[in-house]
Amino acid sequence: MTLPQRLFQFIAARFHVPPDALAYFFASAHLGRGAETALPFPAELIPIGARLFMRGWLNQKFLPTNRDWILPFWATRQFDPNDPAFIPHGFNLYTLNYTHRDWTLIGNPAREREAIVDPRGLITPWFDGWSLDVWIEVDEKFCAPSRLPDAAIQQSLHENMPMVVTAFEAKGVRTRVEAFAGEDDQHEFVAAQIAVENPFPSPHRATLYVAIRPFNPEGVGLIHDIEYSEQNGVGYFLVNGAVGAQLRKPDGIALSRFRDGDGDVALALPALNGKTRVHCDAGLATAVAAYHFDFTEAGMKRVNVFMPLTHEAIDLDEPIQISFPDSLAARLQTISTWRAELQRGMQIRVPDLQLQNAFDANKGFLLALADGDSITPGPYTYHQFWFRDAAYMLNALDKLALHDEAARVIEKFPRRLQKDGYLAATEGEWDSNGAAIWTMVEHARLTGDVDLVARHYGSLLRMAAWINSKRQITKSQNPKAQRPANFGLLPSGPSAEHLGPADYFYWDDFWGLAGLRDAARAAEMLKETRDAGQLRANYEAFRADVDASLDGVATRLNRAAMPASPYRRLDSAMVGSLVALYPLRLFDAHDTRIIDTLAAIKEYAWKDDAFFNHVGHSAFGTYLTLHVAQCWLFQRDASAWKILQWVLQNASPTFTWAEGIHPATRGGAMGDGHHGWALADFLLAARNMLLFEEDDHLVITPALPMEWVAENNVIKVENAATFFGEANFTIAFGDHTATLALNAEWRAAPAYIEWNLPFTPREIGGDSAGYKLQGNRVRVPRGGRRVVALW
Repeated sequence: MTLPQRLFQFIAARFHVPPDALAYFFASAHLGRGAETALPFPAELIPIGARLFMRGWLNQKFLPTNRDWILPFWATRQFDPNDPAFIPHGFNLYTLNYTHRDWTLIGNPAREREAIVDPRGLITPWFDGWSLDVWIEVDEKFCAPSRLPDAAIQQSLHENMPMVVTAFEAKGVRTRVEAFAGEDDQHEFVAAQIAVENPFPSPHRATLYVAIRPFNPEGVGLIHDIEYSEQNGVGYFLVNGAVGAQLRKPDGIALSRFRDGDGDVALALPALNGKTRVHCDAGLATAVAAYHFDFTEAGMKRVNVFMPLTHEAIDLDEPIQISFPDSLAARLQTISTWRAELQRGMQIRVPDLQLQNAFDANKGFLLALADGDSITPGPYTYHQFWFRDAAYMLNALDKLALHDEAARVIEKFPRRLQKDGYLAATEGEWDSNGAAIWTMVEHARLTGDVDLVARHYGSLLRMAAWINSKRQITKSQNPKAQRPANFGLLPSGPSAEHLGPADYFYWDDFWGLAGLRDAARAAEMLKETRDAGQLRANYEAFRADVDASLDGVATRLNRAAMPASPYRRLDSAMVGSLVALYPLRLFDAHDTRIIDTLAAIKEYAWKDDAFFNHVGHSAFGTYLTLHVAQCWLFQRDASAWKILQWVLQNASPTFTWAEGIHPATRGGAMGDGHHGWALADFLLAARNMLLFEEDDHLVITPALPMEWVAENNVIKVENAATFFGEANFTIAFGDHTATLALNAEWRAAPAYIEWNLPFTPREIGGDSAGYKLQGNRVRVPRGGRRVVALW
């Protein structure tokens, strides 16, 4: 028995867990292939899981017996037996948000923390904390957004920026809440600008309630202490010993704790108890500020709320020192900041408005998740660093020509380097070294600047040496003995959670291969010929072992499709093996192993027009669906656009995606409700749909939708970073004509440009000789700047 097993057995005995029950847990360790790590699952999931499950325990104790409280949107739906989100909770020890894990980040560029806003406007300013909610009562009709049907809520972004607008109405009176983040010389803050409008001359009596809630999109967000105080005509809610919210002096207030009568202040409304301080051991203290508006004619009333973005403890016996800027000035400053940010880097213009808006919005979200020298794949559940997520997100920054943000993160990679050359973000992340090397070299190729690689060349060589040293090469005593299927591969490990129990995952091997290949490229860039030769030889040896393993698997399965590991049958986790094509380009797009893996995914893990991940996520995989689309883009297959349309149709109204999407509710079912890896893959798919590099040439519009070629439509790409330099082009459609105009700034011009059209032109004409028509492809020679295709 291993030490962890003995420890579990000791703890179980203290809590009267019978040995036969513990045997189930021990047996689960044998479902995979074991791991070098202390645990058979990713260690980084422990703090995330502990937070989720401990809260889930409290959720399960509290929510079912307090459904008359104004609960978060997800809980309202998930406990309603008439709703598709309903989940029976009979034997559950915990309750989590499995059906509407959707939220939208609001934050400042290059800052560490982001606040989140749920689909009903619930604002959570502090990480994993309490929330601010807004309710309205009009002519004695009470309205809480979390209880409204979908059609009664409108949520959007202001100018595709991280500024979330939530709107609803009651009896003709409209309420609009705009939430955004800002900063001044003192601190970062979240602003909620609330407008109550009577659009018609009919009279109404309305009461606006600004509520402090012990909830967030994961469930209970503990509030043990709330205090209300006033200074200079301004009201403050102090939450858990810190300033929670500043707002104008209300007409009335109420505070309550769980054991005070009904517990929730909302249940007593419109009565207001006037209390100014409560303590709640259950962490379920609530508060509300009320504002009474008598509309005798059409008009608008406003209330502005400011909240610090982080918990800043204060001395409750001293005057409150914190201050916030003027609300209008704060809004204008935020708009100005984000307009400037969105004007940087790659710009696109496409005929599809939804794609256009989603691209612009997610460019801003990506910049918000770039936290200076780190980048995280989410503002909440996944607000920590992983190399695998970072690889995609940093590559998206670089391909959108946002190189400074990418460089700041890449520059700090070596600080995670251990003595043995392992680059650790979390234990057992065997893909991390390859992901880091690939990201560093991609940055150099996309910028044309090798200085960063040169500065960290020694660290890069150590990372590459670790990859080579970890390969499972054992010499058998019997020279005729058959090699094991994992011979020469990286060790068994937990790897990414969407792959299943610990195993010898090809995902890790492909990243390792890319690391060795790109380490050789780095040596070549720096004219380190000897190193380049040795690294190339190491890559070829590793590649030969991977190919041999895949050949053995193909024999066993009687088909070329690549499972997740050499010991697995085909299941949804095989999607990880597509990394050999996207993004690593280790295999050709038409390699039979890629083609058959895509076919097998359609057989085993496809629903509607998307990938459904049965392993780990139990949901539609957002970024994994986009990986399939990318493979089809590289094959010039129009199916890629169909997938991208599915992704857009299943985006939230603010153009966000959770890591996994629920098949019934189409809300988030897995992971961070605003998933950074998913948004990065969307941006990369949109970019690659317009242009991508392939060997020595550039490909433009590999799978152009036929509906885009309508007369007067225009496609425009500016400031696109490529391996060859900056690409700029315009495609204009006329009466059965398409004109491509190129205006590039090449560092090293591509050998030619391949322009794909959704029809076969009958004639082409260019500004020089050398243009060639090959089916529906126009080959533009080096130096060509303008070509017209007629059909």
